[in-house]
Amino acid sequence: MVPTENIRILAKQALYIILAHTVLLTINIYSHAKIDIFFSPGSNLFYSLFFCFVPLITVFLLPTKFARQAAVVIIGTLASGLVYNIFARFTSISLITGREVPLFWKILYEGSYGLLLISEVIGLWIVFKLLKEVHKQIDSQAVTKQ
Repeated sequence: MVPTENIRILAKQALYIILAHTVLLTINIYSHAKIDIFFSPGSNLFYSLFFCFVPLITVFLLPTKFARQAAVVIIGTLASGLVYNIFARFTSISLITGREVPLFWKILYEGSYGLLLISEVIGLWIVFKLLKEVHKQIDSQAVTKQ
């Protein structure tokens, strides 16, 4: 399967949103560690590696012949990240600190959390559109073979 121009454009958009997602998740984890004494980035290493690097590595497969498989992996990872972030936000220990935290870290944490959720939703939307284009191309190739 040779990717069409629409698939290449959507793959580039997905790359940009996944890069933004990775940066936002890193900022979110770091700022959460600054404001909450019970949160440590080391204890969430699997979370960080899974939700950052799996989509980041897989997004480079979107403009290749493995676009369908890569899209499914990215959709699964972003959807599970979205559910995990919302669940963890409301079930985690409240942000109790034993020290005074600068307001900057609190604002950075809240802002990165909101932008992280938005980037996951936009990423899902873009990758769904890409998967739809891949299926159109596969269907048109199947019709031409018959």
